[in-house]
Amino acid sequence: MAANIEENENDMAKKTPLQTVKETYGSKEELITKVASMVQPEEGESAEEHTKRLKYVSNAKLLHLVSLAERAEGFGGREGMVAKILELKKQPKDHEYKDRLVKLSTGRLVDLTEGLSRTSKT
Repeated sequence: MAANIEENENDMAKKTPLQTVKETYGSKEELITKVASMVQPEEGESAEEHTKRLKYVSNAKLLHLVSLAERAEGFGGREGMVAKILELKKQPKDHEYKDRLVKLSTGRLVDLTEGLSRTSKT
């Protein structure tokens, strides 16, 4: 009976970020390659420096960045999200607000778009 309880606990245990990376991508290097293609390097930073910098980022953060980039692509990228926010707020001609939205991070844009989409459905 005790063996059954231990097996059930192992099945229900949450996977660590390292386990998720190895299971989904095979290695951290493959995950870094995917993130580097999705995330823009900082201004003045070469692609080589960008991938080198990503090697020191935690697995959990890299997985979060991939998830965020995929959700952003689902809305049509940054421009698509800005257009969707303006449409949902009924301010499609407000250029000042659009300029302010463009300066926001991708994460913030995804949160705004998802939140406004949820509230408009109710």
